[in-house]
Amino acid sequence: MRRFKPGLVVILLALIFNPVQAGRERISIESEQGGYTQEDIETEILFGREMSAIILADRPLSSNATLNLYLNLVGRSILLHANRPELNFYFALVESPQINAYAAPGGYIFITTGALELMQNEAELAGVLAHEIAHIADRHIVNALKIQAKDDSATRLVGIMIGGSSESANVIFDQAVGQALDLLFSKGLKVIDEYNADSQGILMAALAGYDPMAYIRYLERVKPLIESTGGEISSTHPPFTERLNRLYQMVDKEGIASLGRF
Repeated sequence: MRRFKPGLVVILLALIFNPVQAGRERISIESEQGGYTQEDIETEILFGREMSAIILADRPLSSNATLNLYLNLVGRSILLHANRPELNFYFALVESPQINAYAAPGGYIFITTGALELMQNEAELAGVLAHEIAHIADRHIVNALKIQAKDDSATRLVGIMIGGSSESANVIFDQAVGQALDLLFSKGLKVIDEYNADSQGILMAALAGYDPMAYIRYLERVKPLIESTGGEISSTHPPFTERLNRLYQMVDKEGIASLGRF
């Protein structure tokens, strides 16, 4: 098992670029998202912030400041190739034996100590972070729960009322946050969303200079552990065999296997 040991320069750079903002380079991906307003973005951030507070209450932030700074530096390199320049992103290591990572709307990304301990190099970490960035960039939870600043439909979160004194608005908000957490930890997102996050993430990692095959190698290493012991990821993600098959097909089709440099 190989553990990360970031050097002083890495730590200083991470201090400078924390939080980090997505770059403006656009990548074409399969997405259901339509147009959204500045108010929608503000609602998305507020929603993700509330989700993140609950996640951190259950899975404490790691006390390893060096690793937390390192995650932000690696994340920044990938964000140069993401398509959400209006968001600040935050990356954090959380204490949990689960092999998993989570993305909350608005730019909040968490990776468990259990997942990090199984990684052998930075490229594998980049692949996992890129997968989570893709979930946020493509607004998967936002779209699944129809989170908007305002809407005429009674089934949609009336985000413009967030923070107000309306008891009904607070109830709606809390219910939506609960539904979003269920998606992360028990029910899972749409299967197509996970496939898209895989393919989009591997492309972003490659464009950032990382070996795109590293993410595939990580999934192959994790696969027998998850299949034998279960865990959150087994109930929230498609089967590893199908994910790996699709990734190999995507790599062959796009010819990106040799793009990464490290």
